[in-house]
Amino acid sequence: MANTETRKIDRLNTESDRRVEERADELTRSETQFKMRARLLDIASEAIIVRDMNGLISFWNAGAEKTYGWTREDAIGRNIHQFLQTTFPVPHEQVEKELGEKRFWHGRLTQSKRNGERIILDCRKTMNDENDAVLEVNRDITTVIKAEEMLRASEKLAAMGRVAGIIAHEINNPLAAITNIFYLLRNHPLLSDEPRALVERAEQELDRVSHITRQTLSFYRESKQPIMIFMPELLDDVLELQQRLLRESKITVRRIYQSTAPVTGYPSELRQVFMNLVGNAIQAMAEGGTLGVFVRESTDWTKNQRGTIVSVIDTGMGIQPEDAQRLFQPFFSTKSTKGTGLGLWISQGIVQKYDGRITCRTIRGKGGNVTCFRVFLPGIGALDRAHHVENDTASHEVNAPAAH
Repeated sequence: MANTETRKIDRLNTESDRRVEERADELTRSETQFKMRARLLDIASEAIIVRDMNGLISFWNAGAEKTYGWTREDAIGRNIHQFLQTTFPVPHEQVEKELGEKRFWHGRLTQSKRNGERIILDCRKTMNDENDAVLEVNRDITTVIKAEEMLRASEKLAAMGRVAGIIAHEINNPLAAITNIFYLLRNHPLLSDEPRALVERAEQELDRVSHITRQTLSFYRESKQPIMIFMPELLDDVLELQQRLLRESKITVRRIYQSTAPVTGYPSELRQVFMNLVGNAIQAMAEGGTLGVFVRESTDWTKNQRGTIVSVIDTGMGIQPEDAQRLFQPFFSTKSTKGTGLGLWISQGIVQKYDGRITCRTIRGKGGNVTCFRVFLPGIGALDRAHHVENDTASHEVNAPAAH
């Protein structure tokens, strides 16, 4: 009898040990799976956050640290919407109601980063089975939204340009007739000297209107094939379009065109580049100054290419060293809310399409700042290489406007 009882106890102990081992193995596997899932969540680029029904954060992955700039230690235990200053597209109560009913919500939020920057996020919220926690997956789409807005604005500007071109074309027809009538009137034998002088003044004004319409047409008319472009002519057009701003800002323009070598390309693209560079220079000299525009031949020795360098130089506020490395990044602007941060980025893209380069340099001195944007465009040189010394002209250009 005692042996029987002993055997039963031994079997029970053996079974108990086996179950304990199985449970330990199961817990080990669960722990391994949990750690693996946690690692997967941690390496995700999206911000993954877990919070309770009161909004208190209990999980904050590396993607959230990168997106918002706050560490786990900063975030854990904080109320998510107070912490990130969340702005909802609809009332918060409506979002929570939909989440409770459907156990899922998808929409766009606006939240704050650690540095105070407001960002737009694509947000997905899911409630767990116990109804006591919410998993949020947020992806920063600020850049995408800004790009979409700029694309729409660009399309509007392009449409306005087409309308301007059509209007200029239609104005040209009656303008030609009026010009002919004034020509006949000026040469009429019965016209006395005083009226003839008035007619001549009217003809001069008509010439100005005609020039404006031709310029408008040339600005918005794009050639289907690349054509030969003479940079002095194109730059003169750009400066004439900016004449009003130059006068209002009391800016003196200095032009030195040492080369008429042609560049092959599309006029409207290059006008866009130099309209942007000249416009930036004008904005940098709100209190007046000197704008230098220089054209010369040069060689890109890294590619052994002969071409043309156009330098746009201003005596404005200059560019801070910490901003210089980011100038050509999309959406970076030194003009606060006034700039889109796309002008230089687009200009660089156009120049690179021509296999060219655009660079910037600011020199600070006791007499003020001088900033030079240089654009190299490959082309066929028209002057003898021997007449140009690369190192000498580069330093001459940067300092030229400050001398006047």
